[in-house]
Amino acid sequence: MEEKVIYAILSSKALVSEVGYLPAKQGIYACFLNSQKDLGKFGKNGDVIYVGLAEKNLNCRDIKNHLTSGRTGSSSFRRSLGAILKVELGLTAVKRDLNGSKPRADKYKFIDEGEERLTQWMNKNLKFGYWVNEPSLPKFELRSLEAKVILAMNPKLDLDRRTRSQNPLASQLDALRAICREEVKIKFK
Repeated sequence: MEEKVIYAILSSKALVSEVGYLPAKQGIYACFLNSQKDLGKFGKNGDVIYVGLAEKNLNCRDIKNHLTSGRTGSSSFRRSLGAILKVELGLTAVKRDLNGSKPRADKYKFIDEGEERLTQWMNKNLKFGYWVNEPSLPKFELRSLEAKVILAMNPKLDLDRRTRSQNPLASQLDALRAICREEVKIKFK
């Protein structure tokens, strides 16, 4: 089954800037580096860098969360990518909820200008592909299928607790994300 999912993801792959509306259905998706971009050890041109699951709705999860400015606090993918590109894009981490009393350093986002730079970078340098869960698999089967797809595609930004042990870059990615979390803690002491 994971071969079918991977085939659909690869067949639907398009530049992020060209992704408009996605089906309002469950699915599995992946992000790839465009052929002109290189993230060093985290991916070279054409590599898959992230695989995820939209448990409810591909359009809401991906278009309105991962691919939209201001949504980094609720997107592990954006937090990871932003941590890698922090210096290159001049990103400053802040807590997700600026009105809250506790700094949720683990759910950081970037200042508005940085969020825009990250989204522009994604639009220019990433491709996106997806598979729609039709006919619908039960949630536990869908999550199991996602883990199999992650293991098969080996995305460099994988921090999923079920599969991260297979990602040799997980601890290095954690270290970059820790820099952003520390930045939030220092600003809101």
